[in-house]
Amino acid sequence: MNHDLSRRLPADVEALLDKYDRPGPRYTSYPTAPAWRDMGPDEFRDALHRYVKADDAGQAPPLSLYVHIPFCAERCLYCGCNVVIAPRDKVSEPYMEALAADIDLQVKELGAKRRVSQLHLGGGTPTYLQPAQLERLIGWLKERFDFLPDAELSIEVDPVVTTEDHVRTLRKIGFNRISMGVQDLCDRVQQAVERVQPAEKTFRFYSLCRDVGFDSVNMDLIYGLPFQTVERFAETVQQVVEWGPDRVAVFNYAHVPWIKPHQEKMPSEALPEPKEKIAIFLETTRLFTANGYDAIGIDHFAKSDDSLAVARRAENLRRNFMGYTTQPETESIAFGVTSISEITGAYAQNQTRLSTYQRTVTGGTLPTVRGLVMSDDDLLRNEVIMDLMCNLAIDKRRVEERHGIDFDATFADALEGLKAMQDDGLIELSDGRIAVPERGQLFVRNAAMLFDAYLKPAEGRDKPLFSRTV
Repeated sequence: MNHDLSRRLPADVEALLDKYDRPGPRYTSYPTAPAWRDMGPDEFRDALHRYVKADDAGQAPPLSLYVHIPFCAERCLYCGCNVVIAPRDKVSEPYMEALAADIDLQVKELGAKRRVSQLHLGGGTPTYLQPAQLERLIGWLKERFDFLPDAELSIEVDPVVTTEDHVRTLRKIGFNRISMGVQDLCDRVQQAVERVQPAEKTFRFYSLCRDVGFDSVNMDLIYGLPFQTVERFAETVQQVVEWGPDRVAVFNYAHVPWIKPHQEKMPSEALPEPKEKIAIFLETTRLFTANGYDAIGIDHFAKSDDSLAVARRAENLRRNFMGYTTQPETESIAFGVTSISEITGAYAQNQTRLSTYQRTVTGGTLPTVRGLVMSDDDLLRNEVIMDLMCNLAIDKRRVEERHGIDFDATFADALEGLKAMQDDGLIELSDGRIAVPERGQLFVRNAAMLFDAYLKPAEGRDKPLFSRTV
């Protein structure tokens, strides 16, 4: 593999990588999961009741719903998700029974039929469920919640196992956004990660989704996989650009076999070196932005007229456990094993063992086992970090008005760290604003870490808790 990066990676970027690349959170939440603690059903019930009180007073936004389907037929070696490998005929119906019980337990606490603006099915492989099962599941939800006319219904799918019947049923029952895993179109890479998906099959599936009328058809890619190079991955990106999905997620592969043992089967000697990996992402960014896509957050791209791109330019993009969203507030409740709710200032995660989850909910008990009720300081730092991660900017005056603080006094230590990043051209500081220029977007996680009150040195830890920041 050619690792001569002299024509790919500017020397100053190499120096910045040496200085800033270290383990750090991805900030899909703040406080991040390692700061959470044991939490029982009563605390989650209290959070649901706070939402009910606010909604009854006309002060709560519509809900976002998430349903986790954990099953896959086979495990891809790069996978970092919570999945269960099992035969469909033995697990799907018991899980459907558990989901029905979980939904009813939470609806009981919510009382009235609550409004919903967003639903997402993730996994695992949601289309592991048969079309008729998916239709039943959505029927249950629509009977118990008031879906707004313009509600966004989205789902993640694997084109290898998702049938035409699946696709047509999903559209019939109201799904308007679909995201398909692609990862990489190179045969050698696909074989190395045990996810063989011919480009022709991917395109046929993409065309089917367009033909049946999904409003938004999206693709997921992964960089940092074995045998990837700048040139090879650019071929995948160029093909994806030609197809023209509305949004593309380009995820950074985290090789953490000490956390995900199945990754040990990955040919690690073929993984791209860190600086080649960054060169891959920089070229990917160049190709997408040169072809009508806007960069969104740290790893997404959307066509310039897409609602995500519009929200990003208006600096009101948000992020929840379903990904980047244009929803103005993050109030989400989740169903299924391992799933995480974020509601009225609390995170609440369900049990992570499938059999325990199923036994608990069918026995009539909320399955909450872990989470955090956020303090005022947590809520403040959450807003600041999410502004950085989503909008690449912080309006200090807006934060001061919302939280009644003096920004510079409250975050004096963080601002000192940002001044050092400003010296490297990665941050722009002014009296009322903190902004991340294009040069600094690779290092935005480092900037966010300066506002994190929970980060501590990993004393006595053999392996890092987080993936690397760049």
